[in-house]
Amino acid sequence: MHRHAPRQSRGILQPLVAALGLAALAAGSGCLIPQDEALLESVPQFKNRPPRILEEQVTPSERILRTFGVGSCVQSFNVVVEDLDVDDRITVEWYVDYNPSNPTGYYRQFVLANTGQPQRDLRGELSMDLRSANNPLAPPGIHLVEALVTDRHLTNRQPDPPEEVLLADGGVVKNPGFVTSYSWVVNTVPGDCQ
Repeated sequence: MHRHAPRQSRGILQPLVAALGLAALAAGSGCLIPQDEALLESVPQFKNRPPRILEEQVTPSERILRTFGVGSCVQSFNVVVEDLDVDDRITVEWYVDYNPSNPTGYYRQFVLANTGQPQRDLRGELSMDLRSANNPLAPPGIHLVEALVTDRHLTNRQPDPPEEVLLADGGVVKNPGFVTSYSWVVNTVPGDCQ
């Protein structure tokens, strides 16, 4: 304090400092509200996280195949999948020329084996050979190839309703399923494979 300060201001400051000191002493001496003693029976479940397609590892890396049927009759499509929920069942459903007004379901389906690691070792793969019978890419023209990756059963390409998880306190949390996709446009041309 400045040595020329009036005596009256020193008198106000001392009671204020004393009151703050008593408040700190009271708070530190246990005058706080006691906490409940209920313990959690188990660690609460984490909410489901979505799987993801590692786009830098997808093949073919080009999303538009302009001349399928010239030079090669076989094309493999594959996706690499990562899911931080390592115990989730990951499924890759392949669709070719899906028509929502006339849904026919998936063309092929693969379950990726659980390895205990976020990135699955197996790739979701679809191999298309234009020389095979009833290949949906065989007719010349534009086609759409889609990979849908999901951690839940799909109905009409949508995850089934969320699971309800009961919490220890009696509450309920909805744990949704997820689906992610990757697609290629394929132009089949009359060539070496016809």
